[in-house]
Amino acid sequence: MPDEPRTILLCFDGSSQAEHATEVAGTLFPGARTFVVYVWEPVERIIARYAALAPFMGEEVGQADAGIAAEADRVAAAGVELAARAGLDASARTAELQTTVWEAVLAVADELHANVIVTGTRSLSGLREVIANTLSHHLIQHSTRPVLAIPSPVADDAG
Repeated sequence: MPDEPRTILLCFDGSSQAEHATEVAGTLFPGARTFVVYVWEPVERIIARYAALAPFMGEEVGQADAGIAAEADRVAAAGVELAARAGLDASARTAELQTTVWEAVLAVADELHANVIVTGTRSLSGLREVIANTLSHHLIQHSTRPVLAIPSPVADDAG
Protein backbone atom coordinates (compact mmCIF):
# COMPACT_ATOMS: atom_id res chain seq x y z
CA MET A 1 0.00 0.00 0.00
CA PRO A 2 2.83 2.54 0.45
CA ASP A 3 2.96 3.12 -3.33
CA GLU A 4 -0.72 4.09 -3.55
CA PRO A 5 -1.27 7.82 -3.92
CA ARG A 6 -2.73 9.50 -0.88
CA THR A 7 -5.79 11.69 -1.23
CA ILE A 8 -6.09 14.84 0.85
CA LEU A 9 -9.27 16.82 1.31
CA LEU A 10 -8.15 20.36 2.07
CA CYS A 11 -10.75 22.69 3.58
CA PHE A 12 -10.31 26.15 2.12
CA ASP A 13 -12.27 29.36 2.66
CA GLY A 14 -9.72 31.94 1.57
CA SER A 15 -8.83 32.95 5.12
CA SER A 16 -5.25 33.38 6.32
CA GLN A 17 -5.72 30.23 8.45
CA ALA A 18 -6.72 28.22 5.37
CA GLU A 19 -3.79 29.62 3.40
CA HIS A 20 -1.41 28.63 6.19
CA ALA A 21 -2.92 25.13 6.41
CA THR A 22 -2.43 24.78 2.63
CA GLU A 23 1.24 25.70 2.88
CA VAL A 24 1.78 23.25 5.75
CA ALA A 25 -0.04 20.48 3.86
CA GLY A 26 2.32 21.03 0.93
CA THR A 27 5.29 20.61 3.25
CA LEU A 28 3.89 17.48 4.90
CA PHE A 29 2.44 15.78 1.82
CA PRO A 30 4.47 16.95 -1.20
CA GLY A 31 2.89 15.92 -4.49
CA ALA A 32 -0.21 14.43 -2.85
CA ARG A 33 -3.47 14.30 -4.76
CA THR A 34 -5.44 17.09 -3.13
CA PHE A 35 -9.03 18.21 -3.44
CA VAL A 36 -9.51 21.78 -2.28
CA VAL A 37 -13.07 22.04 -0.98
CA TYR A 38 -15.11 25.15 -0.35
CA VAL A 39 -18.61 24.82 1.12
CA TRP A 40 -21.20 27.39 0.11
CA GLU A 41 -24.72 28.07 1.28
CA PRO A 42 -27.60 28.71 -1.13
CA VAL A 43 -29.55 31.92 -0.58
CA GLU A 44 -32.77 29.92 -0.25
CA ARG A 45 -31.46 28.33 2.95
CA ILE A 46 -30.37 31.70 4.31
CA ILE A 47 -33.83 33.08 3.59
CA ALA A 48 -35.40 30.08 5.31
CA ARG A 49 -33.50 30.99 8.50
CA TYR A 50 -34.42 34.67 8.26
CA ALA A 51 -38.02 34.72 7.03
CA ALA A 52 -38.04 38.54 7.07
CA LEU A 53 -35.78 38.47 3.99
CA ALA A 54 -38.24 36.51 1.84
CA PRO A 55 -40.32 39.46 0.57
CA PHE A 56 -37.17 41.24 -0.59
CA MET A 57 -35.74 38.40 -2.67
CA GLY A 58 -38.60 37.16 -4.83
CA GLU A 59 -37.38 35.72 -8.14
CA GLU A 60 -33.85 36.96 -7.57
CA VAL A 61 -32.97 33.90 -5.46
CA GLY A 62 -31.80 31.92 -8.50
CA GLN A 63 -29.57 34.76 -9.67
CA ALA A 64 -28.16 35.20 -6.17
CA ASP A 65 -27.41 31.48 -5.92
CA ALA A 66 -25.65 31.56 -9.29
CA GLY A 67 -23.50 34.41 -8.02
CA ILE A 68 -22.69 32.59 -4.79
CA ALA A 69 -21.86 29.39 -6.69
CA ALA A 70 -19.53 31.38 -8.98
CA GLU A 71 -17.84 32.93 -5.94
CA ALA A 72 -17.45 29.45 -4.43
CA ASP A 73 -15.74 28.31 -7.64
CA ARG A 74 -13.45 31.36 -7.49
CA VAL A 75 -12.45 30.69 -3.86
CA ALA A 76 -11.82 27.00 -4.55
CA ALA A 77 -9.74 27.91 -7.64
CA ALA A 78 -7.66 30.33 -5.54
CA GLY A 79 -7.07 27.47 -3.08
CA VAL A 80 -5.97 25.22 -5.94
CA GLU A 81 -3.46 27.82 -7.12
CA LEU A 82 -2.03 28.15 -3.61
CA ALA A 83 -1.95 24.36 -3.17
CA ALA A 84 -0.14 23.92 -6.49
CA ARG A 85 2.47 26.51 -5.43
CA ALA A 86 2.85 24.52 -2.18
CA GLY A 87 3.67 21.39 -4.20
CA LEU A 88 0.32 19.60 -4.13
CA ASP A 89 -1.45 17.99 -7.10
CA ALA A 90 -4.63 19.96 -6.54
CA SER A 91 -8.08 20.29 -8.06
CA ALA A 92 -11.10 22.30 -6.95
CA ARG A 93 -14.25 21.00 -5.36
CA THR A 94 -17.25 22.90 -4.06
CA ALA A 95 -20.07 21.56 -1.92
CA GLU A 96 -23.51 23.01 -1.40
CA LEU A 97 -24.41 23.27 2.25
CA GLN A 98 -27.33 21.02 3.21
CA THR A 99 -27.09 21.00 7.01
CA THR A 100 -23.71 22.02 8.45
CA VAL A 101 -20.31 22.77 6.98
CA TRP A 102 -18.65 19.91 8.82
CA GLU A 103 -21.24 17.42 7.52
CA ALA A 104 -20.70 18.71 3.98
CA VAL A 105 -16.93 18.26 4.36
CA LEU A 106 -17.36 14.72 5.69
CA ALA A 107 -19.69 13.83 2.82
CA VAL A 108 -17.12 15.00 0.27
CA ALA A 109 -14.37 13.14 2.14
CA ASP A 110 -16.44 9.96 1.97
CA GLU A 111 -17.21 10.45 -1.72
CA LEU A 112 -13.53 10.96 -2.57
CA HIS A 113 -12.25 8.29 -0.16
CA ALA A 114 -9.91 10.87 1.33
CA ASN A 115 -7.09 9.51 3.44
CA VAL A 116 -6.90 12.67 5.53
CA ILE A 117 -8.86 15.89 5.98
CA VAL A 118 -6.73 18.99 6.46
CA THR A 119 -8.16 22.16 7.96
CA GLY A 120 -6.88 25.33 9.53
CA THR A 121 -7.89 26.43 12.99
CA ARG A 122 -8.75 29.72 14.57
CA SER A 123 -6.30 28.84 17.37
CA LEU A 124 -9.00 28.70 19.99
CA SER A 125 -8.81 26.16 22.76
CA GLY A 126 -10.95 24.59 25.41
CA LEU A 127 -14.39 26.04 26.02
CA ARG A 128 -13.86 28.93 23.57
CA GLU A 129 -13.47 26.41 20.72
CA VAL A 130 -16.60 24.49 21.69
CA ILE A 131 -18.66 27.68 22.01
CA ALA A 132 -17.33 29.01 18.71
CA ASN A 133 -18.49 25.85 16.86
CA THR A 134 -15.29 25.64 14.85
CA LEU A 135 -15.05 23.42 11.80
CA SER A 136 -11.87 21.78 13.06
CA HIS A 137 -13.52 20.86 16.36
CA HIS A 138 -16.52 19.26 14.65
CA LEU A 139 -14.39 17.39 12.13
CA ILE A 140 -12.21 15.96 14.88
CA GLN A 141 -15.28 14.96 16.90
CA HIS A 142 -17.25 13.36 14.05
CA SER A 143 -14.88 12.13 11.35
CA THR A 144 -14.00 8.47 10.95
CA ARG A 145 -11.00 9.61 8.89
CA PRO A 146 -7.85 11.24 10.24
CA VAL A 147 -8.17 15.01 10.59
CA LEU A 148 -5.12 17.24 10.61
CA ALA A 149 -5.96 20.60 12.20
CA ILE A 150 -3.19 23.09 11.44
CA PRO A 151 -2.96 25.83 14.07
CA SER A 152 -2.61 29.42 12.95
CA PRO A 153 0.96 30.67 12.84
CA VAL A 154 2.21 32.39 15.96
CA ALA A 155 2.57 36.13 15.44
CA ASP A 156 6.14 37.39 15.58
CA ASP A 157 6.18 39.92 18.42
CA ALA A 158 9.89 40.62 18.02
CA GLY A 159 9.23 43.32 15.38
